[in-house]
Amino acid sequence: MPPVVRRLPAYEPPVGAARGLDSIPRPRPRPVWVPPPEVPPPVLDAARLIWVVLEVLDGRRPARVLRSVAVPAVVARLSGLVRVRTTRMVRAPRVCHPTRLVAEISVTVRREGRALAVAARAEHREGRWWLTTFSVLE
Repeated sequence: MPPVVRRLPAYEPPVGAARGLDSIPRPRPRPVWVPPPEVPPPVLDAARLIWVVLEVLDGRRPARVLRSVAVPAVVARLSGLVRVRTTRMVRAPRVCHPTRLVAEISVTVRREGRALAVAARAEHREGRWWLTTFSVLE
């Protein structure tokens, strides 16, 4: 049987019919909920915070200075570790914010010819940053 050719139905609107589309009610776009932008964490000077603790541990500052940067449990633990030595930071600290008010800090230091890692955790309380954990990984 030979192929059958059929005429297609009209699929374009007639000329001038586009003006009639304005009278058709269109659905309003639905509002989309956009979350508010996250507030950035308070400014943290991680290098100063770590440097103060290292100076206390090296005996260059009095141990009472720790009370202004660390929680009492950390002050009690670090006060017994003070020895005369020289420590210096090799690089700027790296800071990670797991939450807006918590910062985890890591830095490489050089003490007596050895490279050591320092890990600390700071929390923003009462309008300022407080060290809640401090470890020198030897």
